[in-house]
Amino acid sequence: MSYLLGAIGVALPLLAALPGIGEFRRRKLDDTRRLEAPGQFVRLSQGQTHYTLLGPEEGELVVCIHGLTAPSVVFKALAGHLGARGKRVLIYDLYGRGYSDRPNALQTPGFFARQLDELLGALKLQGPVALLGYSMGATVAVHFAAEMPDRVSRLVLLAPAGIESELSPIVDWTAQHRGVGDWLFHVVFPKAHRQNVFESSDSRSEVPEIDRLHLAELERRGYVRSVLSSLRGCLQAPQEAEHRRIARMGLPVLAIWGGQDQMVRAGTMEQLSSWNPDAEQRLIEDAWHGIPHTHATEVARMICSDEGSRSFA
Repeated sequence: MSYLLGAIGVALPLLAALPGIGEFRRRKLDDTRRLEAPGQFVRLSQGQTHYTLLGPEEGELVVCIHGLTAPSVVFKALAGHLGARGKRVLIYDLYGRGYSDRPNALQTPGFFARQLDELLGALKLQGPVALLGYSMGATVAVHFAAEMPDRVSRLVLLAPAGIESELSPIVDWTAQHRGVGDWLFHVVFPKAHRQNVFESSDSRSEVPEIDRLHLAELERRGYVRSVLSSLRGCLQAPQEAEHRRIARMGLPVLAIWGGQDQMVRAGTMEQLSSWNPDAEQRLIEDAWHGIPHTHATEVARMICSDEGSRSFA
């Protein structure tokens, strides 16, 4: 019995230390690592933000906000298509992803909206913008539009989160329980995320390097913590009030869904319609959750086309 108790006494501290050991082994994002970044940097109140601005200066400005786990490279092909169609496109890494800094703060839609507000100001991009939010990024876009409607000309939502809860029971539990939830998430998430990336890999992707760069996030210090922070801050409650406010404002909204999406199910379209009956909705039947990079050409056409709504010319 004494041997058993001794073994338990040794094992428990080791188990408790696992997340910290794993995080310490990850590479810190520094100026040397940022040399490989494809875009530019600007220092905002919470640290460095990595961004890319492309397309003709006179074109309509489309600002793309990525989701929970994949950085702005997810928009690489879509941004190119939009730029070729005369749009000016801004893509950037949210705090905690890609080459942007990893501040230790609760990542709410308001937190990320401040990042965007500061970024637009720092780049001197004036006037209303077309705001495109993908997955969790839709919660940021919706919050920004509801709070600062004079800054937004229209909303495009791709597989939008923030309408119905899509979290699995274990993820929801870890998000709601601090302490032991943090420990469990840091132990379970890396392996589960790798498996998800492998299983969702799609040869149709217009960004061939997306899987490699998505997995590379796991090697960067602060990434896992940031994902958990966003789960807690952005994905715990539906944004019914914000969507209804946007509907009352008459702000044009286009929502694009994937018919095979298992993360944000297309059935959520009905809920959005009940909050905002005037929202235009489009379904790409064979698309899953990777819609901005697997169907970038089709999404760009929908955004730029006159089909369906005069507001989206």
